[in-house]
Amino acid sequence: MATRPKTTAPDLDFEQIEMIANFSDYAADYRKLSFEEIAMKLGVNFGKAENGEVWEKECREVFEMERKV
Repeated sequence: MATRPKTTAPDLDFEQIEMIANFSDYAADYRKLSFEEIAMKLGVNFGKAENGEVWEKECREVFEMERKV
């Protein structure tokens, strides 16, 4: 029987997790805007966050999943 690779949840704070949900909502509501445009509209600056790269990756994944639906 194959085993699943162990994954760990990214270390994000509550506000960052809420913002991921906002990216999902905005991706559905504003179909013509790019990821970067939505980040500007939400006022997100991934570079200033301590774990900005991980946070941006998670936001982008949610954004892309919403756009595929």
